Amino acid sequence: MNQMESRDRSFLADLQRQIDTVEPGAEALPSLTARLREGLRAERAMAYGVTVGLDHYGAGFCHAAGFSPETELFNTLDGFLRERPTPWGYFDPARPASAQRNRVLHFRPATQVESQEAPLHEAGAASWKRLGISPDQEALVRERVSQSGVLLYRQLGMENMFQLRALICEGPALLSWIGALRSEPFTAREQRIFQTLVPMLQRRLTLEARLREAGLLHSALEAAMEALGQPAFVLTSTHQVVHANGAGRALAAQSTQPLTEAVRRHTQGEPALPEISVTALRVPGLAMHYLVVDKSALSQANARVHLLAERWELTSREEQVLEHIVQGQSNRAIAAQLGCSERTVEVHVTHVLSKAWVESRSALIAKFFQSP
Repeated sequence: MNQMESRDRSFLADLQRQIDTVEPGAEALPSLTARLREGLRAERAMAYGVTVGLDHYGAGFCHAAGFSPETELFNTLDGFLRERPTPWGYFDPARPASAQRNRVLHFRPATQVESQEAPLHEAGAASWKRLGISPDQEALVRERVSQSGVLLYRQLGMENMFQLRALICEGPALLSWIGALRSEPFTAREQRIFQTLVPMLQRRLTLEARLREAGLLHSALEAAMEALGQPAFVLTSTHQVVHANGAGRALAAQSTQPLTEAVRRHTQGEPALPEISVTALRVPGLAMHYLVVDKSALSQANARVHLLAERWELTSREEQVLEHIVQGQSNRAIAAQLGCSERTVEVHVTHVLSKAWVESRSALIAKFFQSP
């Protein structure tokens, strides 16, 4: 027994190191799925995510070990889910029952459940309570499993296998379904190993989810700052500029002293500078950051449009387009403002970029605010 426990501890410690050493930004599940199959002596192992749409589901990702190379696992799973307007198994992907979150459960083969057996191995009549399914829902869930869930297992060749699975969740949100499958029931020891692994998986998958969200929010922030059409900056509480839009980079190259002074006034409760706005950005777990927008540049920009239009030899229409570009407007918005087609605006934008000797809108905005 001691030798077995020592082996289990070694396996879990090895998995913990693997989870900790996979670089942030890289997914841990592909390699962990294979190790889970090995550690639980399973024939197959699989992990997948579910995207929840308005009228159907979809597969967010799918990693597996032990399946035939000919099995198009992701396509099969995604095709199956996209035909499902409602949950197809024992849990709701949009909000799994709390009884099933981050808990290892041992399921009978789908064919046994189809023949009216209790879903959980060794749980008998208590299966439904352990799944968080009330007596009035039992018949409905059994019917949908028989009609939909068993179909998926047959498509994947898993209908005669016992299943040890966990729904890795962050609160009510499903991060991943992960499980191991084989022809024989899993032992109590193997269930304990898997359950010990669940908190490690939850921490890692939560980290990966936060990193993906951070990347999305960063992209959204960049787009929003460019759309301001005014020099905008993100400063730390120590007055370091960590991000700026195109117009902002041009001004920051000259001096950041007005920005730091504006943040200092804001943090100390002093009256704000009329031409600069400061907004605190509060993000849990991070030190305070500040969005600083130089509004004085907008009034200056109107005078600069005519000056640079003459210098770059723009037509009157191209001058109008330049005015809207530096305000951060899209081609579609400019077309609506000027009462012309979006294609016509594209032509004008191309001419403006060429005459200003730049290759992109962001470079044009930077040159606009940088030019003496």
